[in-house]
Amino acid sequence: MQREIIRIDEGKCDGCGICCDGCPEGALQLIDGKARLVSEITCDGLGACVAQCPLDAIVVETREAAPYDERAALATIVPKGTNTLRAHLKHLHEHGQTTYLQQALSHLREIQHDVPEYQEKVVHQGCPGSAPRSFQRVPAAPAVKHGLVSQLSQWPVQLHLISPMNPDFHGADLLLAADCVAFAMADFNQRWLPGKKLAIACPKLDQGMDIYRDKLVALVDQGQINTISVMIMEVPCCGGLLRVAKDAVARAQRKVPVKSIVIGLDGELRREAWA
Repeated sequence: MQREIIRIDEGKCDGCGICCDGCPEGALQLIDGKARLVSEITCDGLGACVAQCPLDAIVVETREAAPYDERAALATIVPKGTNTLRAHLKHLHEHGQTTYLQQALSHLREIQHDVPEYQEKVVHQGCPGSAPRSFQRVPAAPAVKHGLVSQLSQWPVQLHLISPMNPDFHGADLLLAADCVAFAMADFNQRWLPGKKLAIACPKLDQGMDIYRDKLVALVDQGQINTISVMIMEVPCCGGLLRVAKDAVARAQRKVPVKSIVIGLDGELRREAWA
């Protein structure tokens, strides 16, 4: 049958294995130093691995392929634990894959397996450390008696934990920063953070870059953010964060501008431009 499925450019693939770790369905394996699609029936074609590849070696294409089998995918996913199962169900839910999702839920009931909560909740129910909070800050606050004043205006900041339904993001300018940026720059907090809402992520080490993309789509369409400024380090793997942001804006119904800000390993600004 003709359907969407991934294709790996072996010439670009360097065998880092990041895509394999990010495929809960187990469709990818690292063989002979290259990522390989080893199971067409467990590749859903939604491209969770695409944004994770730092070398753009994976694309989604439409071609003749064996039909996707949700039950076969679950046979690989369920043994990996609750978090992997939750990420898979959330992935299907946020991509509007109703048929696959219903097949998954039906199968889980059949095998009497607990179904983890996978839908975004407006009301926070969970760890107090990830509950949404707002702070009133003085714009570009100077040094004070006990040191500098933080310009962080909301919590949480990790992209996985941010809710697009948090009213703090409505009409805001989003600063999406790679984890290392703030540690490399001496003036990150005082120069770049005032007037912006912050989200941090690591495109190389974090799991679920497709979830990041979908979260950004929701921040654009539901959170109604105005702009996205992506701050990344001058290393190849960091470019994945900019690609995720661009992909999210391309998929969103609203269109917002995206700025690329690249920081050198010495903490100095290398380049800044609207993408």
